[in-house]
Amino acid sequence: MTTISSSSSSSSSSSSAAPTTTFTPAPSQWSVEDVTAFIHTLPGCGDVAEAFRLQEIDGQALLLLTEDHLMTSMNIKLGPALKIFVHLKDFGTFNI
Repeated sequence: MTTISSSSSSSSSSSSAAPTTTFTPAPSQWSVEDVTAFIHTLPGCGDVAEAFRLQEIDGQALLLLTEDHLMTSMNIKLGPALKIFVHLKDFGTFNI
């Protein structure tokens, strides 16, 4: 299981600052629950996290997702889909 550690920022500049979360091991080894937790931490994407659980998206499946999968197959709106896809690119996955 993935270790998830969170710590809140002590900065008072924004009351909506997201906690810092660390996920280990590599995303390809994440369980469905790990992926759901990760999506939930992304700004503006918490509402769609349950879709990843319902579709049984684990780490390997997450790394295979395209923008089209997110918007068409999973019915995720464009805004959250783009935010998720940017993070997938950060993992080194750019599926077209």
